[in-house]
Amino acid sequence: MSQSFVSVAPHYEELMSHVPYSMWVGYYQLLQAQLGVEHRRLLDVCCGTGTVAGILASEGYQVTGVDLSADMISEARRLRPEIEFHVANAKDMDLGARFEGAYSFFDSFNYITEPDDLRLAIEQVARHLGPGGSLVFDMNTAYAFEKKMFDQKETRKSAPIRYDWVGEYDAGTKLIRVDMRFERNGATFEEIHWQRAYETDEILGWLELAGFGEVLVYDSYTLQPPRRKSDRLHFAASLV
Repeated sequence: MSQSFVSVAPHYEELMSHVPYSMWVGYYQLLQAQLGVEHRRLLDVCCGTGTVAGILASEGYQVTGVDLSADMISEARRLRPEIEFHVANAKDMDLGARFEGAYSFFDSFNYITEPDDLRLAIEQVARHLGPGGSLVFDMNTAYAFEKKMFDQKETRKSAPIRYDWVGEYDAGTKLIRVDMRFERNGATFEEIHWQRAYETDEILGWLELAGFGEVLVYDSYTLQPPRRKSDRLHFAASLV
C-alpha cells in the first residue's frame, strides 16, 4: 500500500487548524482520571507533527513522540524543537526508554491495516511502559466507513488549502481506500490513505495479551458506552 503523510506533511498543520486540539487534551486527562492515574511522562504514538505533544508539554508534561512518517517528524522537529521526536514503526520501535503513559490520537491505529501489526504495536507500546502504565487511543469504527465519513471536500476559493476526499469501503476486507486530492496556491498534490476497521473484541483481546488489565471503552468524547452508531471509540487501559 502507498505511503501516507508524505506530500501532505508540510501542509498538515494548516489543514488541521480547525481541530479542537485542546478538547482532545482535556478528554485525555479525563480518561486518565477514569483510570485513576496522573501520568506525566508520556509517549505519543503516531504523533504526526506533534500538536498534541506540544500542548501537553506546555502544561508541564514530558512528552516523546514517534511516527512512521519521516516527513511528518521533520515538520514536528521544525515546529517543536523542544520535544524529542523519533521516526519508527510502532510495531517494532525500540526507544530505549520507559514511560508512565502512552496515547495515540486521530484514528492513527486504523492506519495499521494488518491485524498482526496492530497486535505487535500494542505489545510494543506496553514494553515501553512502566508498571501500572496507561494507554489511551481512539479508533474509527466500521459504521464510520459505511457512512462515508471520509467523503469530505473544501472547494471555496478563499480556503488556503482546497481538497476533495473520496473513500471506498470494502466490508469484506474491512479496508477503506481514501483518494485525497489537494490544491494550494495553484499547485496540486495527491495521496492515497488506507485504514482498517477493527472489532472491539479484537482490540480487547490484544490489550489483554499485552498485559493490560483494566480496559475502559467509550463512545468518543463521552463517558458513555459504545453505541451501535458510534463512529469513533476511545480505549483507556492500564497495565496489570
